Amino acid sequence: MREDFSYFQDCEFQSALAAYEHMLAGGTEPNLDAETLTDIAEYYVLNHREEEAYRCIDYALSFYPDSIDPQIFLARQQMFFGNNKEAWDICQHIYDQQDREVVFLKAELMLRDDKVNEAIEMLYDYYKSIDDEEAADFLYDSIVLVKDYNFIEVSNDWCAQLRQDYPDYTAAISLQAEIYNNKGDYQKAVDLLQEHIHEIAYDTQAWLQMAESQWWLDNLDDALEATEYALAINKDDADALIQKGNILYDADRPEEAHQCFLRFLRFFPKEARAIYMDAQCLLVMEQYEEAITQFERLSNTDDAIYRGYTRSYLALCYYKTKNRERMLHYLRLAGKEKYDCLHELFQNILPGVDPKDYYDKALTLLP
Repeated sequence: MREDFSYFQDCEFQSALAAYEHMLAGGTEPNLDAETLTDIAEYYVLNHREEEAYRCIDYALSFYPDSIDPQIFLARQQMFFGNNKEAWDICQHIYDQQDREVVFLKAELMLRDDKVNEAIEMLYDYYKSIDDEEAADFLYDSIVLVKDYNFIEVSNDWCAQLRQDYPDYTAAISLQAEIYNNKGDYQKAVDLLQEHIHEIAYDTQAWLQMAESQWWLDNLDDALEATEYALAINKDDADALIQKGNILYDADRPEEAHQCFLRFLRFFPKEARAIYMDAQCLLVMEQYEEAITQFERLSNTDDAIYRGYTRSYLALCYYKTKNRERMLHYLRLAGKEKYDCLHELFQNILPGVDPKDYYDKALTLLP
């Protein structure tokens, strides 16, 4: 599921975060509501600061013990850990079971429990029951939810209905383009966005979907142009920075990609994708020591794919820097991982050697 980096860059959120952290440093207590405090906890989770997130939620519940948002946060955390029963228990103790966010929580839990039809029916019934002024936003968020769980046809049908029921709801255009991209209908996404270019001229998400489409169509110049439009709207938009960096890397422009990832990491310094891609840029640039610094940050991550791949790349980087001891260390660690890319990286260095024997052969064949 996509992360909403841009919300956490908003000035209002940053001011609230600064006020909360000023209090933690011994300053005065800020006047923050439960929803804002929950957003701060979400920000901490996004930045892998889980202990601080739970501290923030405890603080919110100490002032607002019956507030819905902190309880939803706790339920969703249990859900992400695979503890659906505990998540349901928290959910069912929330006093207002008809609150829209509680409805979304229940729908997501149902999706994870493989009760897909129940979830879809509940969301649609709720949409039909609420006032027009709330309905469009609710249906939009419902589409995002089912799309993120890969129910693409449902999301496509609902998006068509959203655009039909609320033709002035322009956010549905970029959402429709995103669905097309998820389906692999990249040219349809481009055609849709170009048809509505005047309506989406200041919609960052629309430009990012245009960039995504053009990227997959291998129109790299057009993809980069779309990211430039997004950055013209907001020069520090994190989603645009990481996407531009990825496209520049594919366009064999690693120095420029590196600068994009550095700018992104100023805002989200622990984001694994950006760290990994920045390390790839440094590797291509033959800045091996700097690449090692970045790869090392992911070498013990809980994510098995990142861990296995970064350990493989660390073995290569240490080979390039003639650090035999560290190279052998990471060859051994990477060889134990479920995911690795040792063969891709070492097939020319150890030609004809089976990847499972790389460590033993490296002991005798590599300097």
